Amino acid sequence: MRLPAAAGRTRGWALLVVAGVLLAACSSPGHSTNASTTTSGTSATSSSTTTSTPGTQPASPLPPPATTGALQISASVAVPISANTQITAAEAPNGAVFVSAESHANPTPTVVWVVDPVGPAEIAEHVNGGVSALAADGTNFYVVSNSTVIGYTRSTGNQMGQWNLPPINTANTSNADLVSMVAAAGEVLVLIAQGNLENVYRLHPGSAAAPQMIAQGTSAVIGPDGTVYYERSDNHLVALNPAGVTTVGPALANSPNGSGGGIAGVDAVAGGIVWVSIPAGQGLDAQLLPYSATTLAPMGNYTGSVTEQIVDTLAGALVLAGPDGPGACPQGVSGNSTSCVFRISAAAALSDPTPVGTADQLVGPFPAIVTASTTTSDLVVDRLS
Repeated sequence: MRLPAAAGRTRGWALLVVAGVLLAACSSPGHSTNASTTTSGTSATSSSTTTSTPGTQPASPLPPPATTGALQISASVAVPISANTQITAAEAPNGAVFVSAESHANPTPTVVWVVDPVGPAEIAEHVNGGVSALAADGTNFYVVSNSTVIGYTRSTGNQMGQWNLPPINTANTSNADLVSMVAAAGEVLVLIAQGNLENVYRLHPGSAAAPQMIAQGTSAVIGPDGTVYYERSDNHLVALNPAGVTTVGPALANSPNGSGGGIAGVDAVAGGIVWVSIPAGQGLDAQLLPYSATTLAPMGNYTGSVTEQIVDTLAGALVLAGPDGPGACPQGVSGNSTSCVFRISAAAALSDPTPVGTADQLVGPFPAIVTASTTTSDLVVDRLS
């Protein structure tokens, strides 16, 4: 089973990301161009009226998830994408989950599906090419495609903006996990991995101005509130919050051991903790170092793995781990490999496993899994509560 890299990173745990291509607005059930139609958890009274601003969202009909104990699968919604397809996924603040096949430069159109808090999967958009990342706020959703960010109004499906990114070089790469995106604090942040550096760009949905690079590091992640955490060229851990305030933390390890390890990477932000890993190399386990997301103060040093996704959710910080990963995920009697969602403590301890089948991605804030169906050859979105 393939576990995707975190937030577009190629060596660690995952957050969330977005990608897209130039597309025409779609008219489909639940996503009509008639603005009086309620879709994706938002509504509008006319095509020229905006009912909410980026970053705001009406209350979700989804129940709040449990914050202690093992989570339960409360709903499964079929998504007509083959289960053996590499995907990208993102969740809006109200729990609408966007899913599409992932490919940076696919010449054929890509369908982006949305699973609203209530109802079946529907077509959100047809994209004229590959989709490498997805993101959504309370009003819009965004795709990155062919070095372009395209925004769509969720209530109508109409394109509301387009922004050109620097060319994304896919040479000597797997064509996957090069881009990640987060919509937060009224902004859209795009992380692009290029060579040994990761660049973070910021754009404003209400402006046609070109995206501006705001951070560059040897590793970087974008937190759920829009704060960027990255390893600066001098190896220091740095946080840049949406207000533009920079916090400089301690220096991270940078001692190559000759086996592909010894170099720290900023991997994930969840539950108020920045997770940094130091791989041992040759596929061996890593050191996991938690830092305060507020002060960047170190909080310990623990043994762990670098193949899991860590995601910030309303249930707390959760981990998606494969059947061979840490945490002793219970396996079913069918013999099929099973992944689990765990809770993770500040000491990197995993607990309360929830088996979730052959899972691909974990998203939040309302925890949900994109996993293989047990009855068809397609994917399903499983809600956890």
